[in-house]
Amino acid sequence: MKIALLGGTGDIAEGLVLRWSKAGHDIYIGSRSDEKAKGIANEYIEKLDELGIESNIQGMPNADAAKEAEVVIISIPPEYAADTVRQIRDSFTDQIVVTPVVSMDRHEDKSFVFNPPPHGSSALEIKEALPDTVKLVSAYHNLPAKELSKIEQELDYDVVICGDDEEAKEVITKLTEDMPNMRVLDAGPLKLSSMIEAITPLIVNLNIKHKQNFSVKFK
Repeated sequence: MKIALLGGTGDIAEGLVLRWSKAGHDIYIGSRSDEKAKGIANEYIEKLDELGIESNIQGMPNADAAKEAEVVIISIPPEYAADTVRQIRDSFTDQIVVTPVVSMDRHEDKSFVFNPPPHGSSALEIKEALPDTVKLVSAYHNLPAKELSKIEQELDYDVVICGDDEEAKEVITKLTEDMPNMRVLDAGPLKLSSMIEAITPLIVNLNIKHKQNFSVKFK
């Protein structure tokens, strides 16, 4: 499958790129800077080469990456995510778009708190910025970036997803299951994404306080 990661030079993007490349998918790294995108793409290729893994990774501007892909991941900081999507709106047709975006504020004591946009969630804010033909899924909010990038390790985590298109959620479920031992739990429509987003600052705070890589597992 052709997968683009807009803002694919960030932390969570690395693990997704490496793991999906290992599974044989074609990857497009998007960035505001074509030079930066190509540079990071080459770094990912070199890491995979060292592990004996062939890959097809290309770097390009965000708009071009979105046009190339069947699935687009919005791995962009929350303060820029919706605006970036609006700027390249014409690059979207009927792709599946995935948002792991969570809007958080950091207090003076270094703790994070959930600070949703007026829409109620980052997912709904991004949905408003996209064409109606796009199928939006909310997922991957709580995956620890450091552990995700260690592709020799299986991750025993649950990935909770929300979305209004059942076929799109099935596609993202299959892509997630390409990362061994990950389980997908469908939480329902996109309007419920705020509940998934809201627990992300809690997990981040626990990871900082206890120097761990906590995520989510339902039993």
